[in-house]
Amino acid sequence: MSATLETDYLVIGSGIAGLNFALLAAQHGRVVVVTKKRPNDTNTNWAQGGVAAALSSDDSVELHVEDTLTAGDGLCDRDVVQMCVSEGPTHVQRLLDIGVRLARDSNGRLDLGREGAHSRNRVVHWQDVSGREIQRGLLSAIDGNTIITVLEDHIAVDLL
Repeated sequence: MSATLETDYLVIGSGIAGLNFALLAAQHGRVVVVTKKRPNDTNTNWAQGGVAAALSSDDSVELHVEDTLTAGDGLCDRDVVQMCVSEGPTHVQRLLDIGVRLARDSNGRLDLGREGAHSRNRVVHWQDVSGREIQRGLLSAIDGNTIITVLEDHIAVDLL
């Protein structure tokens, strides 16, 4: 029989979404992250591209919203796109603040790439392993947080 473990927040999975939630939830209570293998053994680890955000002086949230809706070809919910795009720059800054490395140009500014259907360069990245780098930074921040417990080699259905 296993010991009972109590927590305020249970996060299943250690990809970017789960790790990001764990860090935010830890501001409000105890967090347990369960992952079926090692914490960095996720699809996030293989993500190459980057994160799009309106960060340059020739860009705007409104333009980014319109580009995203065009790229989505009618499949996007405008309110959701507006929310995500509006919050993008803040989340990129948060990643930088926790130690995620992002590529810089020769002047030290973020090196912004361009995605298909976008009219401006707005994709922050790290080499060709952006997901791996973001995950590394999030895991590093979690390692230093005493109220987040990460349990490796756990299958979610076994929690029942």
